[in-house]
Amino acid sequence: MTIAFTIGYRVGERKIAGVDFCLHVREGKLAFAKSSPDWSLGGGDVSEILKENNEMEENGSRVSEVCEGGGSNDSIPNTECLSLDEAPKKRKVMQPRSDAWNHFEKYDDPSGAKREKCKYCEKTYAAATKGNGTTSMNNHLTKYPKMPRKIENNQTQLSFLLASNGTNEGVLTTWKFDQALSRRALAQMIILFELSFSFVGKEGFKKFIGVTIPQFQIPSRRTLTRDCYELYCEQRQSLKKSFNEARPKICLTTNTWTSIQRINYMCLTAHFIESDWKFHKRIIIFCPISSHKDDDMAAVITNCLLDWGLENIFTITVDNASSNDVTVREVSKQLTTWGTNIMNGKHLHVRCMAHILNLIVQGGLKEIGVSIERVRQAVRYIRLSPARIRKFKECCESQKLTSKRTLCLDVSTRWNSTYMMLDTA
Repeated sequence: MTIAFTIGYRVGERKIAGVDFCLHVREGKLAFAKSSPDWSLGGGDVSEILKENNEMEENGSRVSEVCEGGGSNDSIPNTECLSLDEAPKKRKVMQPRSDAWNHFEKYDDPSGAKREKCKYCEKTYAAATKGNGTTSMNNHLTKYPKMPRKIENNQTQLSFLLASNGTNEGVLTTWKFDQALSRRALAQMIILFELSFSFVGKEGFKKFIGVTIPQFQIPSRRTLTRDCYELYCEQRQSLKKSFNEARPKICLTTNTWTSIQRINYMCLTAHFIESDWKFHKRIIIFCPISSHKDDDMAAVITNCLLDWGLENIFTITVDNASSNDVTVREVSKQLTTWGTNIMNGKHLHVRCMAHILNLIVQGGLKEIGVSIERVRQAVRYIRLSPARIRKFKECCESQKLTSKRTLCLDVSTRWNSTYMMLDTA
């Protein structure tokens, strides 16, 4: 197959018009060559033009040999061929770069035409790639009042800070958006309110951030997890520094219990006074334990002290269980090994006064245990179903008994809960 076409040609500063070219397909390759030209000179001697042409050929700008138009494909001498594999690839589709596309979304109407729709007012415009640009979208965004305005990260804004005493008085200050501080505040909120890490992926939170702080880039769940862990490590180092500056010693309190899933837990809290003479208490471990035996509890406490580097322990407060006597004795031996046991641990063991008081009150309540048990059974019966609670309220209203509190059951380990049950009943 042969395709003939004509193009303009320039040699040096002189123009030669009407040069014919032929495009051939031979052995699966494309080839082109000049055919017999009808030279139309723009002025000057032909010999001079050919001389200049020969000089260009010597410099690497060689022109293909002339061939007879319509001749055989095999008769084309010195024809430069271009392989089909070397043909230029299809041009890559460019992604939209205008900021207007952040506020519009593309779609196809029923007729198949491409259109764009505003995310805020759903106004539509034509979105053909060749015939339409972004001017109409930008004009719409400048006039639409509900469109969130773009704020540069380094732009300073005005902020009204309320007074710390809770009054309406405040101070007008400047404020600048900071992505790092915003992510830190988000991690603190997740920790304080015990929210799940997937909270940042919920649509309600995304919509709230998009309206209030559109320039804030919401982190992913994994990024938020790393932020919370980094915050934990930072607070841990700060707490270690406070322990080193504590004066003069640190007091520990511990508590153990079993959950409804039959899992044993232990919580160890450190109480200390900082260099500013302010009293503080911090939980240094909260973990499951294998059992409430003295050896297991002593091992957990000792490992915790080693992990935090705590040696200046003054007292350990535990409940009145007999197993805690052995626990405190084992910890005292470890402190003696470290050389930090004050008076050989004579005042290390402190029994919890609240537990002792609870045992005293529970022993006294046994004298009126029959009456208390009747009240307890009545409260348990009423709280068993919503219908009984509603009927109980109707009876109270008929007897003109008014109370804003609801019935509650007591807990055997808390004597004050028994008092609250009797008081509300």
